[in-house]
Amino acid sequence: MVINMEKSEIVVQVNHVKKAYKSNVLFTDLNFNMERGECCAIVGENGSGKSVLLKMICGLVRPDAGEIIVAGEKLEKGKFPKDIGVILDNAGFLPNETGLKNLSIIAGILRKVTKEELEDTLRLVGLDPASKVKVGKYSLGMKQRLAIAQAIMEKPSLLILDEPFNAIDQKTVKDFQQLLGRLNTKEGCTILMTSHHQEDMQGLCKNIYRLDEKKLKRIQS
Repeated sequence: MVINMEKSEIVVQVNHVKKAYKSNVLFTDLNFNMERGECCAIVGENGSGKSVLLKMICGLVRPDAGEIIVAGEKLEKGKFPKDIGVILDNAGFLPNETGLKNLSIIAGILRKVTKEELEDTLRLVGLDPASKVKVGKYSLGMKQRLAIAQAIMEKPSLLILDEPFNAIDQKTVKDFQQLLGRLNTKEGCTILMTSHHQEDMQGLCKNIYRLDEKKLKRIQS
């Protein structure tokens, strides 16, 4: 199924999705739409299903029922969204390599960006591309900066970020908020994030939803 995106500006569609792990029912009839250029957040407690929802939107987890459409294409088994940057769980960086080397290895898959562009991306997130420090020696904040760099380095039109502000200091949170705000407002990047903390999303996101009792409820628009 392919939707003409010239007629529809809906980038993410979650239609009547059901998902359960044995007796743990996460969603029974979940519906969610997200427009192109929107910056949106989903907040909720641990175990509410936020991460599972993002993994389904990335094509990594299949719903038990319902459908998910991203950029006009229905996600089916073996099909993944294109032109997307992602942070999910803990990024699996090589601890014995530098940040630049890690990004270079990942960028080598699609070969869409140059070494100079990778260096610029590292500077953008506040990391020194010339640093010889191995990722295994990075602080939590530095690792999160590198994860952001990995997600944005190929200039995707859609960013899916699971808890990008988790367990980092307020200075880094503010830096990320400013960076993501610029990507959204100046470059038109569509951004979907999750968080435990609604206050981190206010001022950055147009729409904020709370995932509670297996339903998404809009709490800011």
